[in-house]
Amino acid sequence: MRIGSGYAGSENVTTSVANHEIVPPTPSNYVNVKRSFYKLSLTVLQDAHIKINGGAPILLKANQSFEMDRFDAVIYSLVIVEPNIEFQWMGAY
Repeated sequence: MRIGSGYAGSENVTTSVANHEIVPPTPSNYVNVKRSFYKLSLTVLQDAHIKINGGAPILLKANQSFEMDRFDAVIYSLVIVEPNIEFQWMGAY
């Protein structure tokens, strides 16, 4: 059984802006639904704090990845707290 409808992610290693939302905006054709990811991976190249779905900051060490899949709570918001952190992400929605 298929769960998702597409994929999104970084085309290249990207540099963070403090507290900038990584999850792309919800497309206008989504009615009464917020885009969320059931599978996601984020890798940071320097020590950084992330916030998931508006929660408390979580430390990721340099070159550490955060990964979640369909068994975890969906992600609708992902923020890197610090500026100038190089990162790459990909996800399925």
